[in-house]
Amino acid sequence: MGLFTELKRRNVFRVGVAYVVGAWLFAQVADLVFDVIGTPDIVLRSVVAVLALGFLPTVIFAWAFEMTPEGVKRESEVDRSESVTGYTGKKLDLVTIMLLIVAVAFVAVERYLPEEATPGSESNAQQVQQEVSGEPEEQRLAVPLPANDKAIAVLPFANRSNQADDLFFTDGIHDDLLTQLAKIHELTVISRTSVMEYRDTRKNMREIGAELGVGNILEGGIQKVGNRVRINAQLIQVATDKHLWAETFDRELTAENIFDIQSEIARKIVQAIAIKLTPEEEQQLSEVPTLNLAAYEAYLKSREIYYGANYSRSQETAALPWLEKAIELDPEYAEAYAQLANIYGQTYWRGIDTSDPFLAKYRGTIDRALELNPNSASALRASANYYYRVENNYRKSLRLQQQALENAPGNVDLHGDRGLSLRRLGRWQESIASFRRALEFDPANRFYYGLLVETMASSGDWQGVLDNTVPLQDDDPAHLDLQITRGVAQFNLTGDLETLERVFEKMNLTDSSDYFIYSARIHMLQRDADAAIEVLNNQLWAGEAVPFIALTNRDFSLARAYRLKGDEEQAQLHYERVISHLEDVRHTALQRRSYGGMQIANSLARLGRLDEALELAGSLANDPLVKGDNLLRGRMMYELALVKGLAGDTDGAIDDLQISLDTPASFRITVWDLYYDPEWDFMRDNPRFVELATPPVVIRTK
Repeated sequence: MGLFTELKRRNVFRVGVAYVVGAWLFAQVADLVFDVIGTPDIVLRSVVAVLALGFLPTVIFAWAFEMTPEGVKRESEVDRSESVTGYTGKKLDLVTIMLLIVAVAFVAVERYLPEEATPGSESNAQQVQQEVSGEPEEQRLAVPLPANDKAIAVLPFANRSNQADDLFFTDGIHDDLLTQLAKIHELTVISRTSVMEYRDTRKNMREIGAELGVGNILEGGIQKVGNRVRINAQLIQVATDKHLWAETFDRELTAENIFDIQSEIARKIVQAIAIKLTPEEEQQLSEVPTLNLAAYEAYLKSREIYYGANYSRSQETAALPWLEKAIELDPEYAEAYAQLANIYGQTYWRGIDTSDPFLAKYRGTIDRALELNPNSASALRASANYYYRVENNYRKSLRLQQQALENAPGNVDLHGDRGLSLRRLGRWQESIASFRRALEFDPANRFYYGLLVETMASSGDWQGVLDNTVPLQDDDPAHLDLQITRGVAQFNLTGDLETLERVFEKMNLTDSSDYFIYSARIHMLQRDADAAIEVLNNQLWAGEAVPFIALTNRDFSLARAYRLKGDEEQAQLHYERVISHLEDVRHTALQRRSYGGMQIANSLARLGRLDEALELAGSLANDPLVKGDNLLRGRMMYELALVKGLAGDTDGAIDDLQISLDTPASFRITVWDLYYDPEWDFMRDNPRFVELATPPVVIRTK
């Protein structure tokens, strides 16, 4: 009897399959339960490791032993004529089928069951949108907002040391106080971006209160003298200009004293405006992140650099050694580990380092932060970012964000992160509501304002984009990036490219390589290949710091421009350069891997390597991670359609195009793109394509 036949007779295969299905189901249930009770991720990974290690002993047991009516016996002791392996096999089949049914039901429930409402946010997106003015953000903020008696703005503290080097210390304590106050559920705290605009302001309290919609304002100053620190603070009621509370704290300069003062100020504030702290909030306010003053100062220095103006990769690099120093001085400083994980997350997301050893270091940093403080909102947020960026598990990231919001309901970044997860899950209106909620805490935050209108654009709400932005001539020229989304909305409503042209004329394109790519695309839609090539040959691309993914974008855009111009030699050269990055692209984050991979597939198709192109494009579009990502799925169907069309499958291409047009997505494609884009010229004699690509009204542009 052969080995394979004997394995089947002894039910080894059946036992193995049943074990795998049962172990997977057990791990999924454990993941759900551990999420609810807040168990650190390392516990779940330990469970999975034990289950994996148990597979081999289980199949060995199935080979060596047999279940008989008398109990478990060694297989060698059972007479073949009395063996009941056939009956046992049928029972194993039934058990496996039942486990599979439960597993399918579990996946269906987890995928389609609505998430619970998040503390500090509205569960009904429509209700939130009714509560927030639908006027453009700049216009809405230009008029007085209704005062909220349970809302406070903490103005930047004055640095009374008269030492410029102490400003990071002053601002750091100010930031930490905002973090403390954000833990209080009944209190609305205006976040850092919005209040920093009032440093050295000449506006009075009523003007500031009206602009921010708060009923209370805290101001103060900090002075370091030798080994002592003096912090004075006063709480002012906006409506009456009355001082509700004022106090000066003069203490020895220690980390413990600084955190004690912050907690005391927070308690005085809630007492003055009649808020009662819960026991959990009391406990959180009493936490001391570190007792090492030097570690605390190194952490503050890293934050000063990381959150500085005009954010760039160089700030991450410069902040890194300060965090490493903080951890070296205090290996149990959870907040420092969480901030370090944020930098690692950016490093992975940018495609700078996606190696397995780096990911292990990234994950280990998060685990250490959670081990030291399982309830830290910063550590939970870092873990959520890992699942969002690395695992592409958006339901998991959303659950962690909601758990963090339980501990920090006023944390603006958690509301923003929640909006990002929700839109990946296709919950567009909830995502928009979450970004609006973030803007309630931080009205001047351009980043979340940009994400708000960008999400409207992705969902196809072009009119919503126009209603929530202002025309170019009225906008702040320092933030023209918002005008790109407005211009895209106008283009997709009318086919008019003029607004986008004017935006790019005013922008400093060197701020981002993405601006060059988008500007070149406008020229391509106008069939001006020379203008596109001129933009793409800017000296910016000569810099050593330009990531390979940006260079791939540039080569791909140049290939298209040269092909439009009729220079096939240059087009082929740049298509080949794009293809040369295949292995690099395969090892990047999902979004970069998908877009970069589709550029390579398109390049292969243009060079006549059709089988390779179809295989690559199909694998990317049908990747389960892509299908579960509502920002990617629609765009990947569009890219697949283009490759299919180039390969001669015109009907399949048009079918996929129709799906793409009907599907919300980042960089969403509309009928106007199909109408103008020269990439589709090879299909313009196809009646089905012409019908699909004909807009209701044609606007002529130059």
